Amino acid sequence: MCKGYFISGNDTNVGKTIVSAILVKKLNADYYKPIQCGKNEFSETDSDVVKKLCLNANIIPETYFFKDSVSPNIASKKIKKRIYVKKILEVKKKNMKKKIIIEGAGGLQVPINNKFLISDLVKKIDLPLILVCKTSLGTINHSLLSIELIRNKKINFKGIIFVGKNIIETIKTIESFGQKILGKKIQILGNIPFKKKISSKDIINFGKLLKI
Repeated sequence: MCKGYFISGNDTNVGKTIVSAILVKKLNADYYKPIQCGKNEFSETDSDVVKKLCLNANIIPETYFFKDSVSPNIASKKIKKRIYVKKILEVKKKNMKKKIIIEGAGGLQVPINNKFLISDLVKKIDLPLILVCKTSLGTINHSLLSIELIRNKKINFKGIIFVGKNIIETIKTIESFGQKILGKKIQILGNIPFKKKISSKDIINFGKLLKI
């Protein structure tokens, strides 16, 4: 039985946190954001957002929080605090009594420290990866590069969730070329519309759009 998923994106600000909240609600899962860099315009962390949208969910505190909205390796260097992957893995191990949704920082090739990238953390956490992709301009290149990385690193890949307008040509292009790169069929798990203001009710409704 799958014990959860790791959520990453083909870029930053593509909707990973909203997708994470949807999956937390739909799967009755815990939420864990190991590394948080900065807050949103409302002074909220991603954990705050998920807690607000999934009122009864168990939110596991961030292992590392940095005030600057920059790459984790840069943010940690600024305050001379090293990020240890081992510490993150220990937190994950202690919180596997039920399903868990783990959200990464930025995209797959964002550095964590001088040695590891988010993609390395995905491998070590050993949960199936869900890639969140926008449907707007630029997503084809970013998505296919991410899929190529997934293949090269032999990451356990569950599939893609798109966020934005349902642009069929774009989605089909990513699916078709992604399959050629990966060497097998890619699961399109759903398409979530973009909304500036999202309610708890939206989270439930959006969950119905996902095949998971």
